Parts: sequence; structure tokens; C-alpha cells
Amino acid sequence: MLHVSGEAIHGAPAAVARLREAGHALRFVTNNSTRPRAQLADELRALDFDVADEELQTTARTAARELAGKRVFALVMAGVVPDLDGLELVGEGAHAVLVGGCDETLEPNQVFSYMNLARAFGEIQMGAELYCLHKNRWWQTSRGPLLDAGAFVAGLEYATGVEATVLGKPSAAYFAAALDALGAEPELTWFVGDDAETDVRPAQLFGMRTALVRTGKFRPDTLEGLDVTPDAVLSSVADFPDWLERHL
Repeated sequence: MLHVSGEAIHGAPAAVARLREAGHALRFVTNNSTRPRAQLADELRALDFDVADEELQTTARTAARELAGKRVFALVMAGVVPDLDGLELVGEGAHAVLVGGCDETLEPNQVFSYMNLARAFGEIQMGAELYCLHKNRWWQTSRGPLLDAGAFVAGLEYATGVEATVLGKPSAAYFAAALDALGAEPELTWFVGDDAETDVRPAQLFGMRTALVRTGKFRPDTLEGLDVTPDAVLSSVADFPDWLERHL
């Protein structure tokens, strides 16, 4: 919603600044599960976004909180391991299997190798619970859509008969954590996103007001299969401050 492959959406940094100037509290809620929060915040600041580390909510930090005290077999990118601080990461005898996300490097080929997936399957067969940082089917890059970790999560679910607990969007707990951090009520909070399935639908079902933007993951047929109606459909987040001022 804010950038694609490290290139800011035109007007997005200025839109964030205007929302701050208008007195709105902000929370940046991401399913990115390949880099630690501090690095993600640095990358946003390098694109001229005004964001503090503490305003960025990541799935890995949620996992560290939810899985505290468990032995975890983690199929995650190396970059996200710092945000799993406090977990006991193991190669066998796990209480939980945790599946992370992908990025555009070669490393996912090693993370989601047959042997690693087979080891995860074996741990689940032995009683480990299955968790995933998210279950996204694909994500948007400057080269077009690329396969995401949801395919591997679905494969493990199919093979084991165990349904994964999703820690990031669209889980209700992830949205609740964002509202708690803001000290906000759902009906007084706007969620702006480009993914109808993992952003708009769950946020609206949670009671939040929603704006769907036509950037990133948005596709022309997005609205046809959506069983909820966004409060606004905008060209990009750059249009949101003006729209909000007109409709408050």
C-alpha cells in the first residue's frame, strides 16, 4: 500500500505526513515476514516516510509473544530471526512449527526445500502445532505477482490434516493488537489497504471503517468477489487525506 519493491507509491509519504498533521494516530500493520521491524522501519524512512519503529506492527514480533515458552521449528527467512528473540528455535522435538514468508532472494528456495518441509511435516505428525506468520497466496513486486508462503502452508495443512493458526492478517487478534496499540475503538478507526482479502474484509468484519486502494495487490476484478463493501475505493493512499477531510 505504501511502496512496491522499495519504490514509494507516488504521494504516499506526503499523505502520511498530512494524516499526522491532522492529529491522527497511526499504526503501520504489515504481513512482511522476511525482515525485522527495525530494518523495515529504516527502509520506510529511507523512502521519506515519517515512521517510528514502535508504530510498525510485524508478524514475527507477534509470534514471539504468542509462542513464548514453546520449542519452535521455524521455517522463516534468516532476516526475521532477530524479531523471534526469546523463542527456543529447535530442529526437532518442537511444540510448534512456524512458517514465515518469502522475498525476492534465492533464500526461500533453501527455507522451503523438500527436506525442510518434510521435517516440518514430521514434527506436526509428532504432535507439534502449526502456525504461520501469514497465509498470503502471492505478493506484488515491480516484476509482477510472485508466489508467497501461503502455498507451503496449505501444502502442510493438506498433508497433515492440521489447520494452521494465522498470526498476522487476516487474524482478528492481529487487528485487535493494532487497535490496542492505538487505544482506539474499531468504529472510530480507518484501515487503508490494497488487499481485499487480508486487509479490507477482516478489518470491516472487525468493525473498522475501510478504504481499498487501487495500488499494489489491487486488481480490476477485486470488488466482484468481495462480500463486504469498502467505505471508500481510492486510486492510492495519496488520495486518502483529502477524501477523509471531505467525509468526516
